[in-house]
Amino acid sequence: MAIGALPGPIAAQDSAGRLEQRVTAASDTSQSYALYLPPRYMTSRTWPVLFVLDPRGRALLAEKLFEDAAARLGWVVMSSYNTLSDGPPEPNVNAMNAMLASAQRLGIDPGRVYLAGFSGTARVSLRFAVALRGHVAGVIAVGGAVGFELGGPETAFAGDSTFGVFGAAGTRDFNYEEVFALGERFRTTRVPFRVVGFDGPHSWPPASVCRDALEWLELRAMAGGLRSLDSGWVRTHLTVELARAVELEAQGRSAEALRLNDAIARDYARWPEARAAVERTTALRGDASVIRYEAEAHKLAERDQRQGLELQKTLERERAERELSTLESLNRKLHIADLQKTVERGDSLEAASARRQLARVFVWLAFYEPRAYLANGDPARALRMFEAAITIGPIQGEGCALLRDALGAATAEQRARLAGQCADPT
Repeated sequence: MAIGALPGPIAAQDSAGRLEQRVTAASDTSQSYALYLPPRYMTSRTWPVLFVLDPRGRALLAEKLFEDAAARLGWVVMSSYNTLSDGPPEPNVNAMNAMLASAQRLGIDPGRVYLAGFSGTARVSLRFAVALRGHVAGVIAVGGAVGFELGGPETAFAGDSTFGVFGAAGTRDFNYEEVFALGERFRTTRVPFRVVGFDGPHSWPPASVCRDALEWLELRAMAGGLRSLDSGWVRTHLTVELARAVELEAQGRSAEALRLNDAIARDYARWPEARAAVERTTALRGDASVIRYEAEAHKLAERDQRQGLELQKTLERERAERELSTLESLNRKLHIADLQKTVERGDSLEAASARRQLARVFVWLAFYEPRAYLANGDPARALRMFEAAITIGPIQGEGCALLRDALGAATAEQRARLAGQCADPT
């Protein structure tokens, strides 16, 4: 992997910037990407670049989330049509190499390369950052993180002020806890980080969060000496963030206010105005209600981790069973009814955690397990997974194609039970 070419030279861009919806990589014509060039782009200067790796190669969908912020901040965006999650590493390596080769003709700042990924490609992006250390200045990791390992990002970038990770996860994302856990490991090894939650499922965040991510990485570039300091820009953003922290506390969202104040204290340590955030962080950490909240959140995070491990063991045992489990038995083993009862208790930390755990069970029942069973020629077990999945929610997206493949082996009872899924694939 290295830090080729576009079809012809790039002229200076007008004030609107320019989006090339599909560019074929000259170094590998099997690879293509969307290319966004910011307003007033020209090759006589260098520009930061964001490489976007969507887990299903949805280049334009992912690029659009970052485009407005890239226009304001002056970033180039390259978003691959070939990146994939849940498979071998080669597609992502090939996609990244093709974009890196093409970027050499774009006037890219070799010290300000950034990666953005979602779910499996968030993990890929973190690993690529280690492989490209010295060039990659930051990663936006959404809905996915890597576990701790020697040589991973926690140790590779320990104490490195020129690198940063912006993590984000939806409040209903089954990977929510692993993203926040990564942030805590970065705290321990002094890797600059910012982790935020947003209201949503396992998905890319809204464009407003993507804007926050690019602005934070711009701030980190100034703090790490990768670009010139713009004191007015920093003070403006510091003022906005301080006001947001005050607003959160006024709304009774003290734990969120603590997280934001703590982040402000880290990110603006050299600015006297950040002293207010330091003081509020100290005060909120001593607040009894926040202490109780944090203790409950920690307990639920540990429970979430256990559930993830137990789910895999249960599904492994199910694969090894000679006889197909009944639907009732499978649901009982997966604790679906218990989790649903917890969700119904209302707006609480425990209910939110149970909702994420149900989402984890669902994605395995509605996608991963059926895909594996069908690949092994066992549509009957795939159908059983789908039957269990619809007790949680409707089959959607990629699961629909798998369901259509499995229905040829369905009994009349199963067809009746699965009727109406995916606009009634029967």
